[in-house]
Amino acid sequence: MIRKRKHTLAGIGALIVAAVAFVAAPGLADLGSQIVAPSTTTQAPAAPEAGGPLTASAADALEQLAGIPIEETESIDYDEDVYGQRWADIDRNGCDTRNDMLRRDLTDVQLKPNTNGCVVLTGTLLDSYTGETVAFERKSEGYQPVQIDHVYPRALAAAHGALELSDEQRLQFANDPLNLVTTVQNQVKGDSGPAEFMPAGTYGCDYSIRFIAVAAKYSLSLTPADHDALSRTLSTCTDEGVDGTPVAP
Repeated sequence: MIRKRKHTLAGIGALIVAAVAFVAAPGLADLGSQIVAPSTTTQAPAAPEAGGPLTASAADALEQLAGIPIEETESIDYDEDVYGQRWADIDRNGCDTRNDMLRRDLTDVQLKPNTNGCVVLTGTLLDSYTGETVAFERKSEGYQPVQIDHVYPRALAAAHGALELSDEQRLQFANDPLNLVTTVQNQVKGDSGPAEFMPAGTYGCDYSIRFIAVAAKYSLSLTPADHDALSRTLSTCTDEGVDGTPVAP
């Protein structure tokens, strides 16, 4: 069981300043491609590209999976503040990561005036995890059902190598579009890995490819159960199964 501790860490201010100079996390290159920008009522800054449709095949991901270390999860304490400022503007496009992801993943987007084209007020989400179409409306307070999920969860990452990364690399990990998906199932998934949570339908192929890409990029290990779940899922995928199209039985 992974336990979280919340308190302010010294040095967070230095972490955010250092993040501006961060260039790349360790490991393999992003497995992302360009994204078709959603329609908006005003010109918005470009959303990050790394979290868009994946170009790697299931076979590529299985080969990559073979090189990722396998380790059992130990019970640890970690502080959420080790990941730095929540939803930082790491790409320096003037918008925080959360709104970048909403603009990337929603369609029919309406933007809040006088926010430099950043803040999303409304939109429509085709939820990759559930296949459902969901209306998004920004709320100033209270529970927001449409959230941004970390594919490789932060708590799980803390137990599998993230605490050995630099402050800048952890900030990048927590805000990396490759590791982020907009969904209504963020609370359902929680800190679960692939052995406990796998998206419904054909998106399991993309999800598995993305999870492996993040693990490789940030030198994170996998539990034996998560490794096996990823391997089983990818073994059912054809190249046509990547990015939501039908997979082989």
